[in-house]
Amino acid sequence: MMKAIAHLALLALLALLFVNSGPINPCENNTCEDGSSCVALNSTSFCLCSEGYYYKQSTCLKGKVFPGYVVLQLNKTTDLESKTSQAYEDLHEIITKFFGDVFNQSDFGQTVILKVSVFPSRLGRSDIRADLQGNVSVVNIFAQNTSKTEESVKKTITDAIDKGGATIKGFTSQNRCDYYGCNRTGGECADGLLCDCKIGLERPNPQVSFCLPVSQKCPENCNAKNNMQCLMDKDGQALDCVCLSGFRKNNETCEKCPFGYSGVDCKDSFELILTIVGTITGIIIISLLIALIFSARSKNKKKNIEEQNLIENDFQDIRLEQTGFSNLGTGTIFPKIRIAASKDSEPQNPYTKNPYASQSHMPRPDY
Repeated sequence: MMKAIAHLALLALLALLFVNSGPINPCENNTCEDGSSCVALNSTSFCLCSEGYYYKQSTCLKGKVFPGYVVLQLNKTTDLESKTSQAYEDLHEIITKFFGDVFNQSDFGQTVILKVSVFPSRLGRSDIRADLQGNVSVVNIFAQNTSKTEESVKKTITDAIDKGGATIKGFTSQNRCDYYGCNRTGGECADGLLCDCKIGLERPNPQVSFCLPVSQKCPENCNAKNNMQCLMDKDGQALDCVCLSGFRKNNETCEKCPFGYSGVDCKDSFELILTIVGTITGIIIISLLIALIFSARSKNKKKNIEEQNLIENDFQDIRLEQTGFSNLGTGTIFPKIRIAASKDSEPQNPYTKNPYASQSHMPRPDY
């Protein structure tokens, strides 16, 4: 009986351990202070302050941001969109360690990853296993009184990459005004709260540094009936009324592309090139057909002349055979008459030619 109770207790303990053995939350014992948020990764976490601030020594400090993009070779590409995946945690460790080593100075605050994009590597296209590259949007935050500039930060990063040995293969800096969505007015847009938003963007409230797209409506005349459509501009921040494909703008209206042109703003001349090539090809084909017809007719005409000559020669031979004349070598159809008598024969009297004729019936001359 005691053994049965012991077995049941052991099973209950195992079941309890199984239930409580779920995924560990790194932010369960949140130690982030000064209003910062705890960001959980797979097995670790970090503290994140509001935009423009960095977390250091349990405090959120106002900083100066330097946004940009890094390119790095990836071995694991699955679950990179999930911050709690092991792949994302490894990526976060690689990037933060790289910038921590590069900017190992007192004025460096923190590196924050904003977005991760994956695309095929150019180097891997010819390989059996195509490697992938990651394009990661990051922002490096320094102390507010730092003397570093956008150019100096970029140079420090590129020099470290050029030395080799790092997983990061490239870096592109981003203009701070573009990062906040502000106009480039000659300043550095050091404070996103003070810069002027671009057209079509606005801050949801004065405490937000970023200028975000506002709700917009297309003009009433921007429709398919007028050969127009509304699209986001190349910056993806504002709506723009443009002509449909196959039309181009002319005095605020969209007119059909001229002959041979198509595409957006009639920039595609493929139809024109195709028409010209087709016309030239057609002319060449027609010329070849005409030449072939004349050549065939010339051969047929020559053949008919030869057949006519053969027919005429055969007809002349037939006529000569019917008349008893076949000697064409003399140049006349009439034969020549011999006037010279044979030496071996005497002239014969036609009246004595018949041996059966009786001489008694032969007439005699009257003289």
